[in-house]
Amino acid sequence: MKKPAIFIDAFISSGENKKWFDYNLSNFIKQGHDVFIISNKMPCFDKFENIKYFEYDSTNRLITDSSKYTLYTDMNWWFELGSGGFLIGPSKVHGFTNWTILYNLKKICKVLKSYGYEHMIRCEYDVVFKNYDLMNTVFKDFDTNEKSKTCMIMSGDYGCTTNFFLININYLDSKIPEMESEEDYIKFLYSLYGYNLSPVFEHLFNDIIKNDCEYLNPNSTFEYIEHLGVCISAGDLGYRHKLVYNNIFMTPITNNTQFFIQNNSKDTDIYVDYTTENSLGHTISTLISIKANEWAIYNCSNFVEIKTSQMKPDKSVRFDLSHPCDFTIVRN
Repeated sequence: MKKPAIFIDAFISSGENKKWFDYNLSNFIKQGHDVFIISNKMPCFDKFENIKYFEYDSTNRLITDSSKYTLYTDMNWWFELGSGGFLIGPSKVHGFTNWTILYNLKKICKVLKSYGYEHMIRCEYDVVFKNYDLMNTVFKDFDTNEKSKTCMIMSGDYGCTTNFFLININYLDSKIPEMESEEDYIKFLYSLYGYNLSPVFEHLFNDIIKNDCEYLNPNSTFEYIEHLGVCISAGDLGYRHKLVYNNIFMTPITNNTQFFIQNNSKDTDIYVDYTTENSLGHTISTLISIKANEWAIYNCSNFVEIKTSQMKPDKSVRFDLSHPCDFTIVRN
């Protein structure tokens, strides 16, 4: 059997992220894998000599209006703050990248079939493996039963972990229809759920393949993984919800009387333009500098509006504090 192709769906938004992409690319090539790449964003690329296939598509099919969809997936966060901690959640999150991921998967299926491949390993650009001989490590039980020949994927909090998986190309091609427009994506959601439910991709993909796949054991699989995802990629819109934007995590806490901000960057200070109301009902704005790996808590009332140095000039995130938010559960 032909060794599975490596497919990297590469949305590279910074030079730092590009370093991890290059690192993984070189390791897959050294291991003798044929690497296929589709990218919707990349600062530069100059490694064509050892690449089997590279396609750049500047159209990034992100879903900009979450109000069209029913949100489903919940996320929770836990932060250790000195002697205490904050448990924040649940937050309804939106699979705003689903359409572009499915579109690229459908596209690469056609490409790989034209090259004669039966299987591929889809891998995020920033998953770091301890050993890149994946067929003798992560997927060593491939072909031991029918489900393993269809799809091998690790279970996860939302059904499955899509950072990496092995899948039969004809099978995947049969599961994903053509999605040239957002309306096509919505029709696909109706075919799965009966309405326009939009879970995060891990949920959605698990619903597509869950009856046919072989689930990898997380404990034994993690023996071969150095890091599941070094970079946090925000796309062009921020994250799946307004709590996180690039390296900033932000949420109302303490029954909407305080606001928590954390800078998750390892090496970059971030400026935050923080606007709220004071106890007299006057709107106040404060420019804050939050150092890398630090957090802060500020008083707030009625609303909070945030602009950061990482956001585009016309971008801001606003929290309406006049009613309880579903993501403000806090415990010390």
